Amino acid sequence: MMRTKEAINLFLKSRQAKGLSLQTLRWYKGILDAFAKQHNNLPRKPEAIEDFISSCTAGDERRHGYYRAIRTLYRFLQKRYGKSNPVDKFEPPKRTKKIPLALTPDQLDQLLRFPHQPKIKVALLFLADTGCRIGELSNLKPEDLSQTPWGYLAKVRGKTGERLVPISPEVYHGLLKYLPLPYSPFRLRRLVSQAFHNAHVPGSAHTLRHTFGTLWQGDELVLQVIMGHAYLSTTKIYRHLRTQTLSEQQHKYSPLRMVMSMSKEMNML
Repeated sequence: MMRTKEAINLFLKSRQAKGLSLQTLRWYKGILDAFAKQHNNLPRKPEAIEDFISSCTAGDERRHGYYRAIRTLYRFLQKRYGKSNPVDKFEPPKRTKKIPLALTPDQLDQLLRFPHQPKIKVALLFLADTGCRIGELSNLKPEDLSQTPWGYLAKVRGKTGERLVPISPEVYHGLLKYLPLPYSPFRLRRLVSQAFHNAHVPGSAHTLRHTFGTLWQGDELVLQVIMGHAYLSTTKIYRHLRTQTLSEQQHKYSPLRMVMSMSKEMNML
């Protein structure tokens, strides 16, 4: 019988060799270490794994993350060492489908016009301009920026590896001035959240990623490449978000609704 810790170490080494990001490796390790604490020997029965997944009380999204991590571990062990895979014998936990929060153009304008400190302002501009993740920004260095005949580019490193994203001239020059940012990903995330709070706009760093995808008017395949989505189905979520945003704006600003509102006030006289 294989020891759980041994199986996890073999798995993590394979993921590292595959080139997964440090953030993804830490995500796997955090969940799998908790799994090893519950089971010294690798469980063979699905009930034992279901008990571990059920022990997560942090919400259905986190619980589903437990399931995905364990499933990937067992599939690796099955393919590499011929181990049985009890995870395929039970259904994944349910999770509530959530619509990501995106800013309206007015909210985005309010956020960016606020007099933030310069380094945070540059961070906000970059995130709004590219839809990048906060970790991709925190790892950015001056040598990752380049100028081409078609415009300015930034080479970022994310979940799907390295990719080039176009950036606006103002963002390029701002980044040249302040890179590398003197913050860890965690600290930068906190500072960006505080910037939202200071500007009286709801959201966080990841809200700017959702906003970029939602307000994007161009080709879906281009959006997929810029945002670094592994699957086009992820990118298509933002089409639904755009419809939601358009509907909310129409409901709020339609001239017809304005006239109807005035008519109601007049009827009340």
